[in-house]
Amino acid sequence: MSSDMIERDSRRGGAGGRRRRPRGGSSTTGIGRKDYEVDTPPARPTIILAKHEDRDSPAVSQTSSNRDSTSTSPAPSSQLPEKPVMVLKSRDEGSRTLTSTSAITNIPAGTMQGETPPQTTFLQRTIESTSKLSLPLELSRCVKLIDDQSQWCEQASECLLEQTDFLVVGVVGLQGSGKSTVLSLLAGNTEADPLRNYIFPAQTREVREECGHMTNGIDIHVTSQRVIFLDTQPLLSASVLDQLINNDKKIPPEFTTSENFAEIQCLQHVMFLLTVCNVILVVQDWFTDTALLDFLKTAEMLKPSTPPSPGHDGTSTADDQPDFFPHVVFLQNKAKREDFTVENFTAMQKTLSTVLGNSKLKMKGDVAMTTGRQSFSLNPAFVKSELNMFLLPRFDANKRESTDQLQPQVREYQGHPSFQTLINSLRGQILSMPREQQTHTTLTEKNWFHYAARMWDSIKKSQILADYNRLLP
Repeated sequence: MSSDMIERDSRRGGAGGRRRRPRGGSSTTGIGRKDYEVDTPPARPTIILAKHEDRDSPAVSQTSSNRDSTSTSPAPSSQLPEKPVMVLKSRDEGSRTLTSTSAITNIPAGTMQGETPPQTTFLQRTIESTSKLSLPLELSRCVKLIDDQSQWCEQASECLLEQTDFLVVGVVGLQGSGKSTVLSLLAGNTEADPLRNYIFPAQTREVREECGHMTNGIDIHVTSQRVIFLDTQPLLSASVLDQLINNDKKIPPEFTTSENFAEIQCLQHVMFLLTVCNVILVVQDWFTDTALLDFLKTAEMLKPSTPPSPGHDGTSTADDQPDFFPHVVFLQNKAKREDFTVENFTAMQKTLSTVLGNSKLKMKGDVAMTTGRQSFSLNPAFVKSELNMFLLPRFDANKRESTDQLQPQVREYQGHPSFQTLINSLRGQILSMPREQQTHTTLTEKNWFHYAARMWDSIKKSQILADYNRLLP
């Protein structure tokens, strides 16, 4: 075969029928074709991708991840984002959003790279950032509402809420009748508590021996059941008059004597309670003082009328709107054994109904002693009465204990239920009384406080009370 035929065959051979000219311009033979084929990329990546100086390059990292998916070399520590570290710190500082490590693994990759966090995490953080509702201030003792100088005090407003379900209970009575003690027991104290822990300070032995009094002005206390208790200084008290004279208190020029000033001051307190209270307790330690009943009728006569509600056009119509009067409960404190008999109890009811027959105060159908649950003798089968009257025995009588160690439950028959049984019954009946409104509009606790402040200011400036003062001797 000639050399020309061999050259033609070599040009026609190969997979694609294509030959490349040998490098260097020299002639080639069939044995050396394999060394001069087209350059094919190797199956494994080149060694240059594994060099240390190219690891930080983004292009090299992307090429390495695309071409070599089976590489087992660990990712460098410099590639970890810093965002998860911040999430872990917030969890360690008390955050409630992440409570376990499983919550971190559920965060999308976009969040780890600085993108917007999921909507659920944002809502949880928003709820966390909202301020919690603060509870009202709890008081262990009473605070001043009106001081001994007849000035209004604002510190009680911190205990009041913006809600309408509340009850206002006030108390009036003579000196030493037990007003503060009864009010403290109704507010939450028990007979086992010492006197120094009572909500309203009671008379100590030293004060009792000096014929003094404990309460000056009006004290206020608010319980957790939203009951507002008001305790007043004693009515027609010689101790109050003695305090005015001995302390050289300045008497306003419109009052001629200290006696008139003390009487007008007591009238102001009773008029105030008749205006702002739902329930008023009239406490007596003996039956009965007609001067106290006449004083109560005088305060009712001088009581300011209920402010009318504004009409649709902004004007007020007081002609067709009635006045509001509180419920009155007559409490016979320190009652004796004979007071629990049917004859004496019936005589008390008849006397009060006769003296206060023309009163507009709500004195019937709310608190009853004749339910048959407290005493067997005082039950509807023997006593027919609807007057709000209740009896409480002497407080010290229930504290006597039997000296017999074998029979500690046996006690001397007293002729009436125990003091604890009766005070619990009185508390339940008072707290279950209807919580009627004092004005023509519904008031919240804070609105009641501002309404009471306005009423006290109007009572002090009352022209009717000034005219009554000029008629006094």
